[in-house]
Amino acid sequence: MIRLFCLLLLVHSSIACAAERPNIVVILLDNVGREWFGCYGSEEKCTPNIDKLAAGGVRFANCYTTTVCGPSRVQMLTGRYPFRTGWYLHHDAALYSGGGFDPQRETTYARVLRDAGYATGIAGKWQVNNLYDEPDAINRHGFDEQLVWPGSIDRDKADAAFMAAFQKAIANNDAEFLTEATRKIESRYWDPVLLRNGRREIAQGKFGPDVFLDFAFDFYQRHSRQPFLFYHAMVLTHGQNVKQQVVTTPDNRAKPPKEEHELFADMLRYADKQVGAIIAELERLDLMKNTVVILASDNGTEKTLSARANGRVVNGGLYQINEAGGNVPLIVYSPALVKGGRISSLADFTDLFPTICDLAGASVPSALKIDGQSLAPFLVGKAPAPRKWIFNHYADERVVRDERFKLKNDGSLFDLDADPAEQSPLPKEASPEVRAKLQAVLDSMPESTPLPFPHRSLSAFKKRAEAAKQ
Repeated sequence: MIRLFCLLLLVHSSIACAAERPNIVVILLDNVGREWFGCYGSEEKCTPNIDKLAAGGVRFANCYTTTVCGPSRVQMLTGRYPFRTGWYLHHDAALYSGGGFDPQRETTYARVLRDAGYATGIAGKWQVNNLYDEPDAINRHGFDEQLVWPGSIDRDKADAAFMAAFQKAIANNDAEFLTEATRKIESRYWDPVLLRNGRREIAQGKFGPDVFLDFAFDFYQRHSRQPFLFYHAMVLTHGQNVKQQVVTTPDNRAKPPKEEHELFADMLRYADKQVGAIIAELERLDLMKNTVVILASDNGTEKTLSARANGRVVNGGLYQINEAGGNVPLIVYSPALVKGGRISSLADFTDLFPTICDLAGASVPSALKIDGQSLAPFLVGKAPAPRKWIFNHYADERVVRDERFKLKNDGSLFDLDADPAEQSPLPKEASPEVRAKLQAVLDSMPESTPLPFPHRSLSAFKKRAEAAKQ
């Protein structure tokens, strides 16, 4: 009760006893939609450990985030919508360079917590900077200890002629060449290429997710006597890699499945196994009594993959601003600190910044404009959930939804209870009060602020190439 009282005190007054400030562990899965999670109705039987967290914690029935990796991560780290940061198109800085996530433009919750006395660490996928061009980027964003996959072209496997052709293809928006070039990205799975606190290494014979997990466990143990933030940005279960590389895990390497669906399912099962191991390690170190675990996925699944959920087949929605693409799992678990066994309807990724800062008793800089609403008072059971609507944005598309209805910026209104696949827009005269309420939210959002450099990603290259033909 003393620990819970101290947590409530810091949530409401930002006054904290240093010894009682909770640890925060953020687990972000990669490119897997909620149709694969049992706690969201999946019938694929891949996530028993994650489902336990949902049952014992708080599960958000609807959580919006930008529907592709880079913009989603920036939104989660900054608490700001894409129109504010400029990350409203995918920009794969790790692969294509050309500019990255700028600490002079944006502030992450890691910086805020580090300044408040937290130890900070990250393992896994960063992607939003080229770490060879900007070797200090992650540290400047607030993470003191790092083991990350660089995500660039592997210079050990690409000669000078290829690199020259690669740069020419970027300049020419040659998406066809660049699509093939992605096969030369540094490995994140077997024999992974890693940057450990800025130093490049290759973990020969090892499986990348296991190396990241070992790094996380070492971080927990070394910082067990001080409050810490750890961002576990998993490299599982990116579906495109299943197609290109036939990715296996240590559990199926001897006899991998032949079908893409089962390969992907095995990757998710391995990710779920690691989530279970994370909780077990925190319990072994007697840290779970003062740790909040936040688990989410960064966006929907690859479009070539589908899963059965809630009695129907759901196709992956990567890059699409539909529910399969941008409505992702969000679970908060802490047996001692979070009132569990609850389901809340609405959240979005901008909410994680103020929530984490509130839980840590860290003050958000007064000049910082964030879009999120803190979920902390709700999580500890002292206030109702704050959200009445959630917003999403990718490219030229913007959408807003409440618990039932969704309005797109083209005027299409959907009743998601009756039409979860968004196949049949309601007539224009239907539900006028709902339409007016949601339209007012869309109308309140400002125009997009561009990045100071062109977006570089396959989608951006294709977009520019198509525009040049017109």
